[in-house]
Amino acid sequence: MISRFTHMTRLVGYFCSMAWVLATLIFINRLSAMVKLFMALYLRQELGFSIETVGWLLSGYGAGLLIGSMVGGLLSDHFSTTRLTAALFFVSAWILVLLGLVTDVTLLGGLLLLSGALDGAIRTLHQRLLMEHCEVKQRARAQSLSRVASNLGMAVAGVAGGVLAQTDFRWVFFVSAAMTVLALVWFVRSTFHRKAFLMEEGTDTVSGLCTPYRDKPFLWLLAASVLLGLAFEPVYSMLGNYLLDYYRLGTEFIGWQFALNAMLVVTLQIPFSHWGERWGARRQLLAGSLLLACGLGMLPLGTGVLFVCLSTVIWTLGEILFMPTLNVLVMQRAQAGKSGQYFGLFAMCWSTSVLLSPTLGGQLYGYFGGHSVWIASAALALLALPLIYQATRFIGASKGSSLSARRACFN
Repeated sequence: MISRFTHMTRLVGYFCSMAWVLATLIFINRLSAMVKLFMALYLRQELGFSIETVGWLLSGYGAGLLIGSMVGGLLSDHFSTTRLTAALFFVSAWILVLLGLVTDVTLLGGLLLLSGALDGAIRTLHQRLLMEHCEVKQRARAQSLSRVASNLGMAVAGVAGGVLAQTDFRWVFFVSAAMTVLALVWFVRSTFHRKAFLMEEGTDTVSGLCTPYRDKPFLWLLAASVLLGLAFEPVYSMLGNYLLDYYRLGTEFIGWQFALNAMLVVTLQIPFSHWGERWGARRQLLAGSLLLACGLGMLPLGTGVLFVCLSTVIWTLGEILFMPTLNVLVMQRAQAGKSGQYFGLFAMCWSTSVLLSPTLGGQLYGYFGGHSVWIASAALALLALPLIYQATRFIGASKGSSLSARRACFN
């Protein structure tokens, strides 16, 4: 089966050229994600803020994601996606520099809010770029390739960030700003002269028959994404401090833990996505949610480095299954000309979890201890299961008749 997959990936056209361009862009951009990985530790260790304050500050970043995700989607329906993306990269580089220089809690809150808005808009625009520059049959593959590039960048960022943080936390911000500038240069040189792919009528799924606000499977999918986001996001906002407090592990090991997560995604994402074409979206989402619940829920039950690594492997397998599948389903339901609304709503709902997770996690951590965060995460992942079932009931309708498609939207 492995050799068969390897042969298939070598066929001309398995990944379109724009998929490689955008994957390279997201790889370079993810090198700046070391700021996100180590922001909680920086705020607590370097600046001396309490865990509750750290939670509120990171929630400001989440609020920015919430705003930027929807605004970016709406703007992409009216302005050039490539020019909007380039402008956001330019501003983001300066914000990263300022985050490394400012120590006032109020100013930090404002900068994190703006940084989140920029990141949220860039994420939404990236999905729009995949929609505009990849043919329908190539989009799921391009999505997987971007996931691999993203996590490969995160792997490098995790290791590099851990080394830089041990030297001086501010180097994390300055190097991240440099990577953002590099991403901007690559993007401008690679995409400004490319024409967007014009979608054909009837090539997309049922979403052309209804608006995203009346597309019931899509709305169930949004609800499931909020719960899965709330379960998953504590990995970034709480895991570092939890491993420091309860497992007595240092920043360098925490960086390697993020690198392990990223390398597993790099190694397994494309094969799993390829095989998943036969499994179906429902099975992938349900299995991914269960693995996420098991991987995070086991953290309070053990000790030691090996136990943490086992936990990381399990919840990473869950991430591999559910994360790209969510995005592919949104792409399937997004209609031509209004894909910004679909991607904006989806990114906004995911960003809602990013907004709420640090605050709720920080409060749980402060009042009930770190173990309670992972118990709650496991419960949320399990609660997403019935919502996933509802969201995927009518997936097959997209290949059926017009009447079946309308039933999927309005039943």
